[in-house]
This record gives sequence, structure tokens and C-alpha cells, in this order.
Amino acid sequence: MKSHEHVRHPREILRAKRLKRKRQNPALYLNDVILEWITDHVLASIALFDIALIVPLLVLPAPSSVKITLGVISGSWIQWWALPALQRSQNRTQAQNDAKAEVDHETLTYLATLQDEQMTELHGIKQILETLKKK
Repeated sequence: MKSHEHVRHPREILRAKRLKRKRQNPALYLNDVILEWITDHVLASIALFDIALIVPLLVLPAPSSVKITLGVISGSWIQWWALPALQRSQNRTQAQNDAKAEVDHETLTYLATLQDEQMTELHGIKQILETLKKK
């Protein structure tokens, strides 16, 4: 879709915020990039690791205490990695929603201002027509 000079795309707002963060604190920006990559790529392998650990636990001829310990470690592993990743995903989604809301507000403000200008123009035209009718 073609962009309009008075309407920004939410991606532009997110990009501007990202560049500002990159200029202000490059180390923090790099940390965000690394965590985003981990969130997107490593978590799938961790889930597969957990499946690979849990399935053998079911058939492993070991005492129940060993199976329970390995199960707890596996569950902790999911919590250590998955919950922060889910939070990062929620934060990213919220940032996108905030940017969309900001763009929507800017667009509606522009449209309302334009409407006010048009109504003022129409009111002026109406007065001119009324003056011409009286003559």
C-alpha cells in the first residue's frame, strides 16, 4: 500500500525508537538484539531438548527419585528460558500495538483538523453565496 505524507506507518515509529536506543546505549541495544535472537531461535531447540529428556524418563529403568529429579530439572529449564521469552514476545507485541495506536491518533487528528479547515472554508463559501443572493 502506498504511504501518505501525513500518515506514518507503525514500523517507522518502532524503527525510530530502536535507532534512538541504539544511539543512546549501544551495549543495551546489542543485548536486546541477542535476546531477541535467542527468543526467536534457541527456544525451539530448548523445547526439543525437554522432549528429548522427558521421553526417555518414561522408559528409563531408574529409581523414581532419579526420574523425579530429572523431571524437576527439565521443568526448571523450561521456566528459566520460556517465561522470559514469552515476556519479551509480549513486550514486542505491546510496542507494536502502542505504535499503531500512536499512528491512529496522528491520523485521526490530521483528519479532524482537515475537516475543521473544510468546514471553515464551506462556511466562508456559504456567506459569499448569501451575500450574492442579497444583491
